[in-house]
Amino acid sequence: MAYRLKNKESIGAEIKRIAWEQTDKAIEQLTEEIKSDNNDSPPTEADINERTETIHDVRKRIKKIRAVVRLVRDELGKKVYKRENECFRDAGRGLSEVRDAQVLLETFNQLEKHFADFIKPEGFVDLKQILVEHHQSTCKRVLEAENTALEVLADIKNAQERIPNWSLESSNGESVLNNGLQRVYQRGYQACQSILEEDQPTVEQLHDWRKRVKYLWYHLRILRPVWSDLIKEWASQTHKLAEYLGDDHDLAVLHQFVNNQQEMLKNKAELEVINSLINRRRKQLQSAAKSLGKRIYVESPEVFSNRIQAYWQIWQQESQQSN
Repeated sequence: MAYRLKNKESIGAEIKRIAWEQTDKAIEQLTEEIKSDNNDSPPTEADINERTETIHDVRKRIKKIRAVVRLVRDELGKKVYKRENECFRDAGRGLSEVRDAQVLLETFNQLEKHFADFIKPEGFVDLKQILVEHHQSTCKRVLEAENTALEVLADIKNAQERIPNWSLESSNGESVLNNGLQRVYQRGYQACQSILEEDQPTVEQLHDWRKRVKYLWYHLRILRPVWSDLIKEWASQTHKLAEYLGDDHDLAVLHQFVNNQQEMLKNKAELEVINSLINRRRKQLQSAAKSLGKRIYVESPEVFSNRIQAYWQIWQQESQQSN
């Protein structure tokens, strides 16, 4: 199940194939999740963790599909693009609560691990217990008491049936690169420039940049065969940038969550220490993101688009010569 183009098909057919494969896998995973939900025996902690990971995988596939839709946005037309983008956006949101609770706990554990040399293992007992209970209660409520998975499954099945009718017959590499790819790069480029101009960018600014970076990462993965070795490394570095920004955002969300739990904390000193560690780690991550972002967005959007188009043309010529 390759999330990338192949030589043998038109780009329109390839986009449909990629979208179909991702929806197919999401449908399969959600179907299995619903079967687990219908099991009469009470779920163990291991069951909950496994089901949470399944939800996470489905959300990643939904993000991949949204990236595909953005790549051919102009070719789909405003009406179809709006319908499909909103459909998959809402499907992802329906599953987000489970993942968000898991991320809070994972982010806390990673922060503890990063500063292990500076804090005692028992330093945040109260806070960790709050996060564990929040994660478990959220998972049980959403996965057992609500019909979230059923609703998302129905939406994705309906969306999959529409994929063969996407009007992409006239799509070609040049139009897709000129429109979808350049637009995503340009928005990431502009967000990067804004961040670099700020001494203390806001959480919203950094999160918006992260979304642009992730779309570029997905698009580079789709286009990897155009020049495999180069784009593989390029995508890898773009993914690293997205991870820096994602970790920063997760810490910002953790900061907000723990400060809303003040009344539940027995040891108030925990709050001061955790806030200090969060702020310190966020500064490290933002510094790394800015440094890497300068390299990834070193070209203007026009120069970037022209360069990828040149690679595309060479790839097409070589493909024709080999046939």
